[in-house]
Amino acid sequence: MMRTQTYIALALAAFLALPGGEATAASWRHERSMIGRPIERTDMRSDQNDAREGVRTGRIQPLGKVLRRVHERYPGQLLDAQLVDAGGRPVYLIKLMTPDGNVGIVSADAATGDIIDYRQGGR
Repeated sequence: MMRTQTYIALALAAFLALPGGEATAASWRHERSMIGRPIERTDMRSDQNDAREGVRTGRIQPLGKVLRRVHERYPGQLLDAQLVDAGGRPVYLIKLMTPDGNVGIVSADAATGDIIDYRQGGR
């Protein structure tokens, strides 16, 4: 798990180093602040455990299932995904690199898997 997180962090750092990366990072931070706050963490694994427990109890959809629905409508390479609390409603924020090189941010209801919103964040 730590190796995967390291690779994701390196890939994201490399992406943000590209021209326009600063604006992309800022739009991602803005989007997260507009949608909701990250699920509270007391240790590195508690957010993952909360998500796992939510899937096990049927409260939220597995991220993989939601990603399949997102990719059907919005093709692209996954850059990041987070489970956030949007006023008591669990929401997946999914950041994609679209085929034309733009960054897309998808909000999906974690309970139903329905896509709530899509925004393009620039290159």
